Amino acid sequence: MLTLQIIKGTALIQLLIYLCLTGVADTRGSGEGMIITPVMRQTLEWEILFDGTNMDKWRSKSGITSPSDGWKIENGSLFRDGKGGDIITREKYGDFELVFDFNLTEGANSGIKYFVDTIKNAVTGNIMVNGPEYQIIDDYNHTAIKKDPNGLSSTASAYLLYPPENKKLNPHGKWNTGKIVARGTNVEHWLNGVRVLSYDRGSSDFLLKKAETKFKNDINYGEQERGHIMITDHNDVVYFRNIKIREL
Repeated sequence: MLTLQIIKGTALIQLLIYLCLTGVADTRGSGEGMIITPVMRQTLEWEILFDGTNMDKWRSKSGITSPSDGWKIENGSLFRDGKGGDIITREKYGDFELVFDFNLTEGANSGIKYFVDTIKNAVTGNIMVNGPEYQIIDDYNHTAIKKDPNGLSSTASAYLLYPPENKKLNPHGKWNTGKIVARGTNVEHWLNGVRVLSYDRGSSDFLLKKAETKFKNDINYGEQERGHIMITDHNDVVYFRNIKIREL
């Protein structure tokens, strides 16, 4: 039996009618109801985190409500418009596939973090909300990146930990598609249909690399079983659309 946890009520009915009319759903059967085809099952598994119209699935990193200003929706895209602060999903996710489109403005810097939760610095005792980051930055024009456009701080890197390989980033003003796949401790970063890196959270290699970064004293950084998704506010304009996730 397929449990439908995301799409409910009239939205579900409308989707089922659409899928039947387009041939995605197979209505043949022997009185047991609709046959759920593989394509339909995949469609129903996705949770839309941003549909181009509202921020219902998001809240401020530091509060329980969505930011009253600082983030704007226009022409189906979500972007920073003033000091909005970081935003995180209301829900936490474990094994997942996250897909998103992004469009940089010239020289812009942003990022999407995952397995985000409250962690503590072992030396200072400071409490923070943080997690590993899929870096999003203008590799071609950002002054700190353009000399090393495939480095540890470039687009699609696991920020400061793992650099991307064989990537093709479309320049500012053009849309790109990013993807993060997390299964168990393994994480993959994808950019425009190409897997650009893979690593294992909490592995000896991960911990050695973490020890070389500013996160070295942050307890369990990147090792949470479940966490929020975060869109960072680095004071620049980056457009996001078509953000969706499914648990694996």
